[in-house]
Parts: sequence; structure tokens; C-alpha cells
Amino acid sequence: MISSIKASMASMLHLFLLIDSLMVASGGSLNENFDITWGDHRAKMVNDGELLILSLDKASGSGFQSKNEYLFGKIDMQLKLVGGNSTGIVTAYYLSSKGSTWDEIDFEFLGNLSGDPYILHSNVFSQGKGNREQQFYLCFSVDGTPIREFKNSESIGVPFSKNQPMRIYSPLWNAEDWALEVDL
Repeated sequence: MISSIKASMASMLHLFLLIDSLMVASGGSLNENFDITWGDHRAKMVNDGELLILSLDKASGSGFQSKNEYLFGKIDMQLKLVGGNSTGIVTAYYLSSKGSTWDEIDFEFLGNLSGDPYILHSNVFSQGKGNREQQFYLCFSVDGTPIREFKNSESIGVPFSKNQPMRIYSPLWNAEDWALEVDL
């Protein structure tokens, strides 16, 4: 199933998420602000809701979503990506509304071969229209540095996400059928 994971790696891969700024803004713990949506025992909250752990094994990945929707704001996440040979594994976080003309902002970290830079794949959907994909090769920390800006160009007919509140989602999953180290 996950042929790209080397036998030397642990049987369970972990993604650790700490979402400090959202907890401060909402005044609660991760338990109060997020629901684990899939993955059974592969996802858990520890330290009284201060840390959320997503795991991936040969059977499935795992994920969570926010209990609330947000129209605007700032999201800070600390992610620990899968180490070693993780080609085909996607660690993502995205915001998405519902419906046929949904808005969505995607950040997907594609697994890599040991020592290679991580690839950050991003896409923006506005009013159900996407195809605004970009990839970035990350060899270093990007703390506090904007990676991508999507400016409001409604004046020239480009849809812009501003009217639909979105939930925060974060999955860890096997995507070796498309998320291998290739350029778009």
C-alpha cells in the first residue's frame, strides 16, 4: 500500500500540530475548537488539548477540522513533517467552505526523499473555480515569511474568496498515486 515508506521507518508516522494563536484567540483548548474527523486511533489530542497528533499507517491516515467557520483571520500552525523517505505522503492544512461554489485555500506538504527539500503545493478556489496551483521548494524554515499571496483582482473578473466562511481542515494521508516528486 505505502510502498514508498522504507522498512527502516517506524510502522506509524506522526504529524504533531500545535495551534497556539487560534487557541489564544478563541480562549480554549484544541479539544474545544477542533474535532477529529477520521482515522480512528491514528489521531489523538494529548496534554489536556495542547497538542494534536495525526498518524498514518498501512491502513489509513487521519485528520481533523475546526468546529467553527471563519470569514477572516490569521492562522499560525507549527507542523512537524514526516521525516526520512516520505515520498507519496501528504501533510496538509486547508480552509474550505461548502456548496457548489465553494472557496478553498490549500497548503499541502508533499513528502520527499531523504535530504531533498519539501515541496509545498498550494491552490486557491474562489466560487468553485481553482486551477491557481503553485509549488514551492522549501529547504529552510519559513517562520513569519508569507509564502504565497492571492490578491483581490475582482475588478478584472477574477473571483476572490471573501463572502463564505470556511472551516480549517488538516489531514495526513497516503497520496502516492499523485503526490510523488514531480513538477506540475
